[in-house]
Amino acid sequence: MNAPRVTVMITTFNRGPLLYKAVDSALAQDYPSHLREILIVDDGSTDDTEQMVTRRYGDQVRYLRKSNGGINSAASFGFEHARGEIIAQLDSDDWWYPDKLSTTVPKFDIAEDVVAVFHDLDIHHQGQETSRSSCWQSLRVELTEEPGDGLEPYLAGHPLPAWTSGSLWRKSALMKVMPFPEGLYGFNDSYCARHIVFFGRVCAIHRSLGGYLVHGTNDYAGGRALLDSARLERGLRETRIMSDAFNQRCSSFGRTPSARRIMIQKLALAGYHMPLQRMRGRRRAALWVARNELDLPRLAQVQLTCELFLPPRLAVFIKNRIIGRFLSLD
Repeated sequence: MNAPRVTVMITTFNRGPLLYKAVDSALAQDYPSHLREILIVDDGSTDDTEQMVTRRYGDQVRYLRKSNGGINSAASFGFEHARGEIIAQLDSDDWWYPDKLSTTVPKFDIAEDVVAVFHDLDIHHQGQETSRSSCWQSLRVELTEEPGDGLEPYLAGHPLPAWTSGSLWRKSALMKVMPFPEGLYGFNDSYCARHIVFFGRVCAIHRSLGGYLVHGTNDYAGGRALLDSARLERGLRETRIMSDAFNQRCSSFGRTPSARRIMIQKLALAGYHMPLQRMRGRRRAALWVARNELDLPRLAQVQLTCELFLPPRLAVFIKNRIIGRFLSLD
């Protein structure tokens, strides 16, 4: 049996009902079916996921089951077992539009050093039929559809617009990025994007080719993490791991993040610190900012102050529409 060109990789855990739409959208692609495989990695689900997949899809998909180990454990397992030279990740609660693969895969044919392709996604909130925004809406994405260097813009402080369902990787480059750092549970899309740019060029398609669903079990979407101290602690810990891993990769390649990128890393940490401190009272949070964030630029301090004292929606508006015009955040 010839190896497929593309592996559509779907990792899942106890998402039986939501999984239908993801798999159906992968099967409905207008990309030739003999050139792609659909690989479902079940991270030890305890619901009827296995029976549902077997009964509904049969040999239209490859179903692999592993013991529960978390999102990144499932992703690593899938990367290793993918047969395609290109891996297109799809979250089990998201979906693609029919031309997703036919639009993105040809970008890898432009040159052998194209290692990743990113595209936008429409954001859908559960219970709402239409999307009001997209994942890239508030980002100043510098990358283009033509292959370009993704590392220099990121070092300079511009975002890499990576979401799991909107990212495709050249497997040979991706395996140079692996393994995930110990202790990193989530952020596999961001981690892969930030490290694969050291190994080649990337493309970014500035239109939505799928839907990103925000619902009750998302870890970070919709701000749910900001309401849960355990999620905040985990986010803070993993953000530190992400920053340390990226700085180590820079050092091994003889590169140095700009002052802007370092400041954005500090703001990412502050984004978890602030709500944790606010749970203990605004006065405690204000004292924490004064003691720990005085090395941030004044504009960043203004942002933190807004988040501390203004209603959340107003603070987000100021961050995205006013501060975001001058400070590229990701």
